[in-house]
Amino acid sequence: MYPYSPQGGTCPPPQQGSYPPPQQGAYPPPQQGAYPPQGMSYSPSGGSYLPPQQGTYPPPQQGAYPPQGMSYPPSGGSYLPPQQGTYPPPQQGAYPSQGMPYPPSDAKPGYSPTRDASFQCCPPPQSAPNVSNFNQPQTNLLSREECDAAAKILRDAMKGLGTDEKALISVLGKYPPLQMNQIIKSYTSNYGKRLVDDVKSDTSGDFGKLACALSMSIADYDVKCLHNAIARLGTDDDCLIEILVGRTNSDIRALRELYKKKYGKDIENDVKGDTSGYIRRLYIVLLEGNRDESDVPRDALADAEALYNAGEGKIGTDEMTFISILCNRPDSHLRKVFDIYQQKHGHTIEQAISKEFSGDIKKALTNLVASIRNKAEYIASLFEKSMKGLGTDDDKLIRLTVRHRAPYVIEPIKEAYKTKYGKTLAKRIKGDTSGNYCKLLLACIHDDK
Repeated sequence: MYPYSPQGGTCPPPQQGSYPPPQQGAYPPPQQGAYPPQGMSYSPSGGSYLPPQQGTYPPPQQGAYPPQGMSYPPSGGSYLPPQQGTYPPPQQGAYPSQGMPYPPSDAKPGYSPTRDASFQCCPPPQSAPNVSNFNQPQTNLLSREECDAAAKILRDAMKGLGTDEKALISVLGKYPPLQMNQIIKSYTSNYGKRLVDDVKSDTSGDFGKLACALSMSIADYDVKCLHNAIARLGTDDDCLIEILVGRTNSDIRALRELYKKKYGKDIENDVKGDTSGYIRRLYIVLLEGNRDESDVPRDALADAEALYNAGEGKIGTDEMTFISILCNRPDSHLRKVFDIYQQKHGHTIEQAISKEFSGDIKKALTNLVASIRNKAEYIASLFEKSMKGLGTDDDKLIRLTVRHRAPYVIEPIKEAYKTKYGKTLAKRIKGDTSGNYCKLLLACIHDDK
């Protein structure tokens, strides 16, 4: 398990070369079309590679690399690693590729994927000493033989009359996003069909929804969730905050690009059309992707005082100061700001927000702070929310499970859930779901006993 701190603190960066290199014969080969192609900027899962501009940011320094980055999605591209403690990691090394073709056998390093390529499915180079602990892909690539074998199990499970749900679960619930994206690609290569299309035609109900989501790349699924959060009646603020908060700037750019590619519209315009007031401003700031990703020390006391002077320290509220600071500062810095605020003024920043704001913007800022303070605990609370009361919000439960199923992501969430609610997440899921749907959920969170 990756060195995650359940308290939301930072962890020491991995040692030089600590990341496990891909296995011999990993599929696709790490040096052929490796991560990322030379001269190209990275766009997370489902997106495309962007040619760099002269002097583009960030410079390739200190082994910086595009993890998904993973959110989440992590997640996204060719960028400086986020500050220590940021979350969520772009899933399994950020947005692994679904559509990237296998590099040709004679490909040279720097092989450029086709225009329709999704995100890379190769792990980052070993020399990335400053990478955030949340952006460490902790999964080796599968070999070609392993990918083909898993794809065959899926194909056989859906061939002919009936569907072998147990076989589907054995693959869809087993592999983390990085490896699952390899299998997705292998399925299309071997059988000439998209896995998600075959799964959709052979399954139904909540089990079918979950199985289809697991048959997509994380980036494709992120964009689908963003679209659903905006397109349906009302706005799903939990979904927007969950996906957009803590993402790298390149993640955001890639999500915007993929959204435009899939739906033919700018996500900013869709958000503007579905929201209003300061909640709209908050989402637009997040979608601008201007978060400070440098390691330049900031004055936490000055930001704490700026927040006080924009709210409790004046008549009225300067909403944009709150939005700008909370959306554009590194999470590790903001946690220091929150601690200083409480020490100086005798109550939490959440209490200040509760007094100064109301409605949707109050809810969004409160969720934003909770996510920054302790991402694992925040996601654990969303799991509980999806199952609390009468009925189950299956769309939310499926989204949370699919986006956070990578082992090094879900383990701290499970720990936080047990600490917060006194029971295991698996037990909660068993009490609210049944049948193959329940079995697949449990397999995804690695608790299918």
